[in-house]
Amino acid sequence: MTEKLDNLEDLSAFKLTADEREKLFELQDECTVSWTNKDGWPVSMPHSFVRSEGKFWVHTASNRKRVQALRARPQSCITVSSLGTEMIGAMITTKTLATVHDGDRDLVRWLLPLFLKRVGMAADDEAFDQQMALLDTPARVVIEFDPVDFFTYNSEALSRAVASSGYDRWDRT
Repeated sequence: MTEKLDNLEDLSAFKLTADEREKLFELQDECTVSWTNKDGWPVSMPHSFVRSEGKFWVHTASNRKRVQALRARPQSCITVSSLGTEMIGAMITTKTLATVHDGDRDLVRWLLPLFLKRVGMAADDEAFDQQMALLDTPARVVIEFDPVDFFTYNSEALSRAVASSGYDRWDRT
């Protein structure tokens, strides 16, 4: 950004590039899934996720309220931040459409090993077998979130723009 900043009213120029967005999805293994309940209230829950085929994949037990809600109202969103990763101040909200996959044992058995590896829970074969025994149950569902649109924010780029505009006390301590 070459224009000098004199306020922070419009931050729309401070976006992640597509490559930065994908890097964050690789680095971060936790997201916040949001949906609405039957009364229209927004509800969210953190989930570990796998990203494959350009989609987000999570698993849960079929008796969770979010499963019923996402079946009825697939409009949802996934939020991912860079907190705890090597990236600084990167944030993404993805508008998504959810598909709940019930009873697809092949899909569950595809996702669970990827999930366990991603979150570091399968340190060895014995640990993997124990985790699979706990998670690979008949009531386990896979929820696929297909992106519709991405909204990103890059606070590191904002910090550079603020500093280059003469504001030298915009640091974090």
